[in-house]
Amino acid sequence: MRDEYTSAFYDVVKEASETTGYQLPIEIESYVVMLLADKIDKPNFLPEQSFAESLLSLKKPYRLNAKELGDTCLFVTGVFPEYGISVEYYSNIGKSSYTMIQEGMNTTLFSLLATRFDFIREFINLTVNPKKSPFYTIR
Repeated sequence: MRDEYTSAFYDVVKEASETTGYQLPIEIESYVVMLLADKIDKPNFLPEQSFAESLLSLKKPYRLNAKELGDTCLFVTGVFPEYGISVEYYSNIGKSSYTMIQEGMNTTLFSLLATRFDFIREFINLTVNPKKSPFYTIR
């Protein structure tokens, strides 16, 4: 992940917050910035198996594999909501993945990611596709 990506996405996320009035908790805002900056130049971010097979093949301790799957689902649903089967399919897998790792990693952060997944993905979508936002105005 390059610093210029992190800086650019930080600015974009802040602008989206100001434009929409939606405020993310600081840890979620930072996570979204890092997620976008990390995935932006990785063309092969999709799991090797299907999303459902990837979820079903997770083994304890879940940690990084479940985190990576949850992150991929959040990225896909936020940036490419028209991709694949349906937003709900990927959202449910993402929520499940984040729920699985709550105990082993940052409980508060991953609990928020799991329970607020749909809001966060919508926020990401408004961030990367501002023209689709009801708050968008031509400048």
